[in-house]
Amino acid sequence: MPKPLASTPVGRSAQESATDRGGRSADYSAARAEYARIRELRKTNPVAAHLRERRFELGLTQQQVATAAGTSHTAISRLESGSHTPHLATLQRIAAVLDEELLVCFQRTVDGEIERDFAAVA
Repeated sequence: MPKPLASTPVGRSAQESATDRGGRSADYSAARAEYARIRELRKTNPVAAHLRERRFELGLTQQQVATAAGTSHTAISRLESGSHTPHLATLQRIAAVLDEELLVCFQRTVDGEIERDFAAVA
């Protein structure tokens, strides 16, 4: 049986293949590192992680989001780090810049079942 080529993922773990791709592409390595930071942030602050991930997907800088949302770069930075909780109006403006709609959810437990009501922030 012929030996697999070194560039094919056959017989290699996903981690090994990803590491190999990272060695060939600085952009791939940077994206992989950013998504690792987002996964960690998601454990403690899912809102901050979501906003950071969406901004990254759209290729926007924090300054671009801040300018478009009418807030400061510092506010976006603190929000994405998880160290600041913004007002709903600020989150709504940021969501609009990220081409998303901000929803709020009310949750309660009735007879052991979780019930959720969602509403758009107007």
